[in-house]
Amino acid sequence: MKKIIYVSVAVASLFAALVATPQANAATNTKSCAATQAIEEGPYYLANSPVRSDVTDGQAGKAITLNFTILDTACKPIKGARVDIWYANAQGIYSGVASRGDDLGAGVNSGNFLRGTQTTNAKGVATFKGIYPGWYPARTIHIHQKIWVGGKEVLTTQTFFTDKQNAAVMATAPYNTRGAQKVTNATDMVLNRGGINLNASLMKLTGSVAASTIVVKP
Repeated sequence: MKKIIYVSVAVASLFAALVATPQANAATNTKSCAATQAIEEGPYYLANSPVRSDVTDGQAGKAITLNFTILDTACKPIKGARVDIWYANAQGIYSGVASRGDDLGAGVNSGNFLRGTQTTNAKGVATFKGIYPGWYPARTIHIHQKIWVGGKEVLTTQTFFTDKQNAAVMATAPYNTRGAQKVTNATDMVLNRGGINLNASLMKLTGSVAASTIVVKP
C-alpha cells in the first residue's frame, strides 16, 4: 500500500513539473532591446530623397557601405521599414540646401548627393553605398537617419564614428585639404547637450563597411 502512495506522489510531481516547464521557458526566452535614442533632425532634412542604394553621385572620398539593421523592441527584424539617410560630403557640405551659418549647404539646386531612401529586407537591413562623411565647423562627423514603419515616422536619430576612425580618414585625400577636424565627439554640441549615449550611437566600422543596429517602437 505504501508503494502505491509513493508512486502516485512521484507521478503527481512529474506532472506538475511538466506543466510548469513551458511557463519557465517562455520567461527565459523573452528578449527585449532598448529603443535607440532620438537625436535632433538638424536643419537639412529633405523629404523627397530619391529611392536608391548608391548615394555617392560622384562625390570624392573613402568609399563606404552603410548597413542599417532595424529591429523592434522584441529584438525582431522589421521588414519593409523605410530608412532615409543624409550627410555631408568630404568638404562638409550638404546637397540640396543653402548654408545656414556654420552648417554648410551646396545650394538648393545642387542635387541629392549623399541622400537616399531604402526599404529594409526580411532581415531588417537597408544598405547604402556612399563615402565616409566629412566635417563642418559646427559638428563632429555624423550621419542622419529617419525611420518609418507602416508609413508612420517612428524615429529620427544620428550615428557616429570614433574620433580615432575620423582622424585616420581625415588625414587622407580629399579630406585633408581642409586641415584637422575642428569639432570632435567630445566637444560636439549635440552630443553634449542631449545626454546622448555615444557608445550606443557609434557605427561599427570594419574596413569599408559600417554597420548600425537601430531599435524602434513601431
